Amino acid sequence: MPVGPFLIFIFALSILSYVSNHILYRYLYMTAGVTFEDVRTYLWSTAEGNRYGHRSRQRRLWPWLEVRSGHSNEFYTMSRYCNLCNLPAVLYTLAGVAMIVVRLSDYIWVLGGAMIALWAILTLLGVMYGKRIQGETADYFDSSRYKPYQPETDHSSGPYDQPPPPGPFAAGDPEEVERRRFRRGYARNILVVIVVLVFLAFPILSRKLALPTVSTPPKASTAVSSQRPTSAGTSEAQTMYDRLEQEGFRPLNALGQLSDTYPGISLSDGILVDEEGMHLEYLVLTEESQAQSLAQGLKNQLADLVAAQNPQTTAEFEDGYTLYAQETEGGYGVVVQDGATILYAYCPQYDTTWMKWFLHDLGYLSSF
Repeated sequence: MPVGPFLIFIFALSILSYVSNHILYRYLYMTAGVTFEDVRTYLWSTAEGNRYGHRSRQRRLWPWLEVRSGHSNEFYTMSRYCNLCNLPAVLYTLAGVAMIVVRLSDYIWVLGGAMIALWAILTLLGVMYGKRIQGETADYFDSSRYKPYQPETDHSSGPYDQPPPPGPFAAGDPEEVERRRFRRGYARNILVVIVVLVFLAFPILSRKLALPTVSTPPKASTAVSSQRPTSAGTSEAQTMYDRLEQEGFRPLNALGQLSDTYPGISLSDGILVDEEGMHLEYLVLTEESQAQSLAQGLKNQLADLVAAQNPQTTAEFEDGYTLYAQETEGGYGVVVQDGATILYAYCPQYDTTWMKWFLHDLGYLSSF
């Protein structure tokens, strides 16, 4: 899956979240009986003489708004709309990473469109509620009850040390306020745990469960029949054929095409996969000496195929097989010779992790 669309949607949803926050927070300030100018004055006043002024004043802003609002239900309802408008960006990030892991690349555009639609709905609901708040607080800001915020000379006292000024709405129940804080704190901690678990669990589950891929069928070729074969020839090729099918690919018995690709090499079987930038050849030769010579020639081709400078190479030599892999910013390529069989593959960068796992699962790569 191209990483570009994924990053584009993350950027777009981040911008949209900023826009919704800019719109809805104005209504949130109204529920607290303050204006944008009051908030700005408060933030600058709390940052004076503070080395970490920005972080400190942002942490102080929320309890200050709670106190100014009198912990009213309208304040908490409006705050929920503000938080919900940031939810699509979070959901898209988590779901997008999951789709990359399980290779559901065809649906990344659908997911992005759905999250933008969800953001639009939540923002519209928030604006509708905000308009009602604006209508109910219009008299408050025109009356003598509204007092513009004036910075205090003594900053030693916290926002809860001063009695809350009368806000535009009825004060909330103190016991309900404590319950809200308790639930909000636990909900925030649970969300952090879920995010961490999602990022850790999906790669592990995808490797353990061998989640299938979603790939487009290969284009018809004059050298290979477009009909999907039902089996391979030799037992080695049959095993590889079945494994590739489990991974969601559509392998082809391409003995004729691969024999033409490597003239002078005696092949008894051959499997070819060429889908979405992924190219894989599984060759079964009749002579091991020819396999060694062909494997060396394929190693020399990897530098041109992955097309980048200063590649990272991996070489492993075990009893019965040799592995040579080359990784760059352009992609990942590997040549494995196991007796008279050769696995030759290269893929773009976004499939590198899967390819390493595939080689590790086959027993050719010790770690990834």
